Amino acid sequence: MILIYSPEENPRVVWTLDLVFRQLLGTEYRLTTFPNELDFAGGPALAYSLTPVGDHPWLKASGLLFERDIREQHAGIRPGSWKNLKTIFTILAIEQDDAKKPILNFDLLSAVFYFVTRYEEYLPFEPDEHNRFHSSESLAFHLGIQEEPIVNQWVRAFGDLLEHLYGPAISLKYPEYTYLPTIDVDNAWAYAHKGFARFIGGLWQDRHSMEARNFRFQVLRENQNDPFNTYHLIHHFHHEASVKAVWFFLLGDYGPNDKNVHHANYHLQTLIYNISIENPVGIHPSYASNSSPAIVSREIARLAKITGQPVTRSRQHFLRLHFPETCRTLAHLGVREDYSLGYADRPGFRGGIASPFRFFDLEANQDTDLTIHPFQVMDITLRQYLSLTPDQAIEKVLELGAKVKLVGGTFITLWHNEALSEWKEWTGWSEVYRRIVKELNSL
Repeated sequence: MILIYSPEENPRVVWTLDLVFRQLLGTEYRLTTFPNELDFAGGPALAYSLTPVGDHPWLKASGLLFERDIREQHAGIRPGSWKNLKTIFTILAIEQDDAKKPILNFDLLSAVFYFVTRYEEYLPFEPDEHNRFHSSESLAFHLGIQEEPIVNQWVRAFGDLLEHLYGPAISLKYPEYTYLPTIDVDNAWAYAHKGFARFIGGLWQDRHSMEARNFRFQVLRENQNDPFNTYHLIHHFHHEASVKAVWFFLLGDYGPNDKNVHHANYHLQTLIYNISIENPVGIHPSYASNSSPAIVSREIARLAKITGQPVTRSRQHFLRLHFPETCRTLAHLGVREDYSLGYADRPGFRGGIASPFRFFDLEANQDTDLTIHPFQVMDITLRQYLSLTPDQAIEKVLELGAKVKLVGGTFITLWHNEALSEWKEWTGWSEVYRRIVKELNSL
C-alpha cells in the first residue's frame, strides 16, 4: 500500500492512479487530499502536486489531470527522455526547485493519461478516407515510438524506482504476458451461400476469365472448397498452439463496404453458432452502422439471436472507432469490451499501451465500465500497407510480441479468415498465421 497525496480527488486523477498503480504495478494505493497525512503514513508515501510537500518523494504535476476541459496541449507536452525512454510532459530545469527536485523529470501520470485516453483524438485532426484517425496524426508517430508499448515501459521503469526508494516496504506484482488471437469474419465465403443475384453479379465480374468462372462453378457445385472457408484450418492452428480466439462477425445489411453473406442465411448462422459453442464471439458493427446507434443495436440483436447469448464484445468494421461516440454507443447497448483500438496502416500501439484499460470519456470527464483491448497488428497491414513478404511479416510480428513480453502486456493479433485461404494475394500466408500463433503463445 502506498499513500498518495493529490490536491484533487477527481475522475482524471483516480482513473490514472488506478491504471498505473493497481493494474500495471499490481499494488494498492490510498489517495488523500490532505498533505499532512503524508507525515503519518507509516509506510510508502508520495506527493503528486504542483509543488513539493515537505521531504516526501514528489511527482511534479503539469496540471493536465486537474483540468476539466479538452484543449491543445502543445505548450505542456514537451518531449524529453528518461531511462533511455522518450517522454512527454517534460519538466524543465528552470521549473525544478534546487532544494526539492521531483523524482521524475516528466509528469508520468499526465503522459499516461494523454496517450491512453486518446486525448489527441478529441482534438481537431485530418481524417483518412474512412473518417478515421490516421497513425501519422499521432504524437507517438512523430516521436518515433509508434511501435513501442511506451506506457508499459514507463510504468515498469517507475516501478523499479519505487522499489529503490521504498525497498521491501512496497510490493509490486506486474501483469503476466498473454497472447490473444482475434478473428474478423467480414466475408464468410468468397462464392458460396451468397444468393442468386450476387451469383449473377459474380459471373459478370468473371466474364473475361474462363478460369475464374469455372472455379466459381466448381465451388458452387461443392467440387471445390470455397477459398474463404478456412475455419477448420484456423481451429487446427489454435488447437496446435493451445489458444482460443475471440471471433467477430459482420451482420450488417449489404452495402459497398459490408459484403458478408445475409445475416439470415442458414449456413452463416450455423457457422456462427458452432464457433460460439467453444469460443467467445462478438459483433463486428458494419461500416454503415458507424453513425447510427439504431443500426448497431439491430446488428447486436441479430448476433444474440443466433448464439443465444448476450453480446458483450465488439470490434468496428474498418476500425472506424471515434471518441467518444463509438464507445458511448457500445456501452449504452450493453457491450463491455471493445477490440478496435489499433491502426489499419501500420502496426503498433495506438494508445501507447499493451494492456486492456477502462475507457475514460474525456468529454463527460468520467470513468466507464467499457474495457478497451488494444490490438497491435493486423494481417492486411502487413501484406497490403507495408507490402511485407510472409517471412518479413513473421519477423515483424514476433519483434512486436517480444516487446510486449518484456513489459507483461497482452499481445493481440487481428486476422481474417481469408488470410489463410492461400488464394490470390494470400498465397503463402497461412504459414504466417501458424507460426505467429504458435510462437507468440510460447514467448
